[in-house]
This record gives sequence, structure tokens and C-alpha cells, in this order.
Amino acid sequence: MKDETLVKYITFCEMTTEFLSKPLDERQGFVPQWSQIAQQYGVKVLFSGMPMGVNEHIVIVFETNDSEKFFMFQREWLALGTPDAGKYVKNTRTITVY
Repeated sequence: MKDETLVKYITFCEMTTEFLSKPLDERQGFVPQWSQIAQQYGVKVLFSGMPMGVNEHIVIVFETNDSEKFFMFQREWLALGTPDAGKYVKNTRTITVY
């Protein structure tokens, strides 16, 4: 059984020009899609928003009690190791909060 301590991951996302050139309503639809992927790994999206004063365009706060599953989710979410890697999310920075 995994530790029941819930860990939060504050993830700042720098988006690509391709993402930023999409209409606002289309861009807003991405976070719910990412939340569905997260749920498959037992990761919950607590909230998302637009950070100020940093280079990143989106901030998302994730929560889980299984760090291994978070990193598995992150690999799928960012399409790492596939031709789609970097298509919409150029770079991320994550702060882990216990």
C-alpha cells in the first residue's frame, strides 16, 4: 500500500507557438483533456490558471499519493518519447509540495 500522504505538484507550462496560436476556446479545452489523462493514473487536477511574472503560460496543480504514477502520467501527458513530444507544451517546471 502506498503512503497516504498527498503530494501536490505545481507545474508551470511554457506553451509552444502552435498552442498559443489556437483560438482561446480551443486552448481552454486542453486542461480538461489533461485532467482525464491524469485520472487514469490516480492523479487529480486541483486547479489551473495563468501565472504572472514568469515565462510560462499555464500553471496546473496536481495531487496524488503515488509519485511513481505522477511521473508515468507526466510521460503520457507530455507525449515523451513520441513524435508529438513538444507539440503544445514546450517546457515544464514542477515544484513538489508535501
